[in-house]
This record gives sequence, C-alpha cells and structure tokens, in this order.
Amino acid sequence: MKLISCHIDAFGKLNNVNITFGDGINSICEKNGYGKTTLAMFLKAMFYGLGANARKNSKLTDRTQYLPFSSQGKYGGSLTFVCDKGKFLVRRVFNRTPTLDEFYLYDAENNLPSKVFSQNLGEELFGIGKETFDATVFFGQNHLESEVNDDIKASLSTGQLYGDDLDALSHAVDKIKMKKRDIKSTLKNINLNEEQRALNELYLKEKDYLNKIEKSKADADEWKNKKEYYQNLKDNMDAKKEDFESLNNKKGALEIYINERKKEISKVEDEPVKEVAKKNNPIFIIISIVLLCLSIGVLALYFVYNHILLIFGFAVLLISGIILLIFHFIRKNRKKQPQITKKTEKNVIFDEILLQKQNELKNLEDEIVKLLGGSESDFVNDYENILKNISTYEHGVITSQNDIKHYQEEYSLLQSKIQEQTDKFQENKELFEKLSNDFTILEKTEEFLLTSSNKLSKRYVEPVQKAFDNYYKNFLTNDNLIIDSNLNLLMKDNLFNEEYLSAGVKDLVQISKRFALIDLIFKNERPFIVLDDPFVNLDDKNLEVATNIIKEISKKYQILFLTCHSSRKI
Repeated sequence: MKLISCHIDAFGKLNNVNITFGDGINSICEKNGYGKTTLAMFLKAMFYGLGANARKNSKLTDRTQYLPFSSQGKYGGSLTFVCDKGKFLVRRVFNRTPTLDEFYLYDAENNLPSKVFSQNLGEELFGIGKETFDATVFFGQNHLESEVNDDIKASLSTGQLYGDDLDALSHAVDKIKMKKRDIKSTLKNINLNEEQRALNELYLKEKDYLNKIEKSKADADEWKNKKEYYQNLKDNMDAKKEDFESLNNKKGALEIYINERKKEISKVEDEPVKEVAKKNNPIFIIISIVLLCLSIGVLALYFVYNHILLIFGFAVLLISGIILLIFHFIRKNRKKQPQITKKTEKNVIFDEILLQKQNELKNLEDEIVKLLGGSESDFVNDYENILKNISTYEHGVITSQNDIKHYQEEYSLLQSKIQEQTDKFQENKELFEKLSNDFTILEKTEEFLLTSSNKLSKRYVEPVQKAFDNYYKNFLTNDNLIIDSNLNLLMKDNLFNEEYLSAGVKDLVQISKRFALIDLIFKNERPFIVLDDPFVNLDDKNLEVATNIIKEISKKYQILFLTCHSSRKI
C-alpha cells in the first residue's frame, strides 16, 4: 500500500494541515516542536484509532495527549491511501471516549462510502495489530528496538497461526505451570505415610481392644466357674443347713426336756433327806465319840504308866465306840430305808426317760457332726468363707462384664474412626494418584507445548537471520550476530546480547532487525514505514551506513522520514 495525502483538522498541535506523500523517501525536516511525532501518531491513528483513556489519570494516553487545546471535544482528520483493493479515503473524528468516535470510509475513485474495511482498518489491511505495527514499521524517536510479541511470532510462523494462538499457547503454558504449582502444593499437604501410620496405630488399638475383650471374657468365664463351684458348695451346705436346723431344733427340744427332767429329779431327791434329818437321834454317835475319846485317854495313860490293863481298857473303849458308831449308822440307814425306797421308784422312771433322752441327744449330736462334717462353728466359718468367695467372684464377673461392655463400646468407636481414617486415606490416596497422574500429564503437555513452540520458533529463526543478514552484512562487515527463537540478538562467540555493542552499532543492528521483520511479516500489503528521527545516536560513519540502508529499503517501501536536523536529512 501507499500513502497519497492527508488532511489534519486538529490533532495535537497540528491544525488544518495538508500533506502529500510520494514514492520512496518522504523527508520532513522541521525544528523541534513542529509536530513531527504528532504527524506520525496521526497516521497511525487513522489506521488503528485511539485507545481509551486510563481509568486513573496517572498515565497519559494518546487520546488525552493529542487532544487539541482549542478542540471542543472533537478532533481528527482524513487520509487517502491506495492498496490492492483500491484507493480509499478514511476519515476519523475522535472524541473523549472511543464509543463517541466516528469512522468513515470512502472509495476515492467515486467518492462514495465504502464497506471494504471497517473501523478496524489497520488489522484488516495489514493483518497485524497496533502493537505489532509499533514494533515494526513505526520507528519511534529514541526507540529503535523491536519489542517482539506473539503476533510477530505468529506472523513469522507457517502463516496458519495468529498472535492470539501463540498468546493462548503462552497462557496455556503459564496456566499449566500454575496448575503444576497448585498440584505440588496439594501433594505436599497429602502425607500418605503419616495417614498410613495413623491407620496402623488404629489397627494396633483395634487388636489391643480385641485382646482385652477376649481376656475379659476369659476372666468372666473363670470368675463364673469359680462362683458356680462355690455356689454348688453353698447349695450343698444350704441343704445341710436345712437338715441341721431340723436336727438342731430337735436337739434344742431334747436339751430343754432333759434340763426340765433334771430339775424335777433334783426336787424329788431333796425332799426325803430333809425328813430324815429331823427324825435322826444323835445319842449313839455322842456315846461313841465319848468312848473313842476315853480310849485315846487310856492309851495316853498307857504310855505314861505302861500297864497292861490300860491297853486292855483302851481296846475295850475303842471297840465299844466303834460298835456304837456302826450301830448308829445301821440304825440311821434302817430309819431311812422306807423313804429311799420310795424315792428310787420314782427316780427310776425319770432316770430311764432321762437316759433315753440323753442317748437321743448324743445320737443327734453325732448325727449333726456327721452331717456338718465337723463342729457347728467350723461349718459356720466354712459357710461364711463360701459366701465371701461367691461375693468376690460375683464382683469379678460383674467387673469383667463391665470391662467387656466398655471395651466393646471403645472398639465400636474405634471401628468408626478406622472406617473414617480408611475412607480418608483411600480418598487421599486416590487424590494423590489422580494429582500425580495429572501432574505427569501436565508435564508432558507442557513439554509438548514447549517442544512445539521451539519447533515453531525454529521455522522462523533461520528466515529472520537470513533477512537480517541481507541488511546488516551488506553494510557492516561484522558477522558475529545471531538471532534466537525469541528474536533477541546475541553475540555469536559468547551468546551475550547486543547490549555489549556501542550505541551507534546497536541502533544499526536494530534497524536491520526491524527491516528484516517487516520483510517477513507483511506478506499481503507492504506498509509505509515511519522513521521519527531514529539516528540521533549515530556518528557520521554509522549515519552513512544507516542512510544507505534506508535508501536501499526505500526501493521497496514508502518511507516517511522525520528529523529536526539537516545533517540527518535523507
């Protein structure tokens, strides 16, 4: 395409300005402040419009910067150009917001409105966005370096991609990396070993509770068996106790009966003795005592006088006293005999009954001893010990049953915890496996995208290097520069970037790189090129090289060269 002319109604400091453009180089050499940069921005605005104002006033936008002071809110102009689709006049009227802007397109051959292009004229005509236009054909003042974006890379590729595609790829890689970081963070928080250890501890507790339950059951059975053993002993002793109580009652009755009978016998025996004592005559016993005393006296005289007659007298008196004493007792017995006989007849009946009852009592006592297996006190002690053992073992049974109930409740709660922990472990395990698998897939996807991106970039590295060399090596002998897949220029020997070059050489390098990109990117319509005083850093020698480059490229492109110094005018 080629610029024909433009009319600026009002744009920045330019008002009612008409400019006609020719082929090749169009030089405009004006002093500082004329509006050369404003003219360049106007041409770009005719194709791409002006962006919206920033939401915050901290940043000065083109819409604000180029709003004329004298404007009542509207400013703009028109531009006539020719391209493969014909000759057109585009007119834009800018306002304070893009929604209020006005766009008009006319066919310059018949001056009728045209719909060949919309208000997105730049994108439709050149096939590139505003940023790519700035990075290629628009050489701003003190800004020769091309900022390579995804649109440029896409344009340099097979031609089947667009900037949005590469941008989407870049975003996809970024999202993959972000997702990988999220997965790593999540995986880091999933400690399967710790959860398995916790689950194993619960299993150990489960086994411990099962062992405690079994032991408590065994203890309960043991206590129950011991209790049953002593309960059987108690039952046997209870049976004996009933028999014992029956025998003991009989024994008590017999003992009462015997005691009563003994009392009756004692009363019967006491009454006759008292009657004899009243009737007994003591004369004979008195005489017998006197005689015995005299015999003792005679015996004493014998020892004094030693006369035989005294011995004879002693003997007579002694025998007489003894005879009288015997007679006294015989007489006494004779007087009692009728009473004794009477009492004995009565006592014989009592004695026979008493003897019988005493025999029965003895038999009962023997039967009780045989029944109890010992004395009653031993039986009672054994019975009390059995009761104590039954109580002890009953308490043991209850304690063991309570322990079983407690352990079963704890075991039930533990089962719930185990199920919960198992579900959690299984869930986290599945999540871990899924995330690990997702991470592997993401890694492979990222690797694939990066590999594809690298393969894609390799397609345009060589063409860009070749186009760059066509400009750079034709005017400079240094062939020590190469281009990487990000379109950065590097020193061939050490791969340092071009920052190590001098300012002038670096400008030449960037100019050559830009022209190389223009050759490769604009496949349909060749654009016009705006050079806004780009050679301020060049010395005379490098300026001459740059001038030769511009002259060479002007054979293919229409160039608008803006400068403020005649020495740099081409």
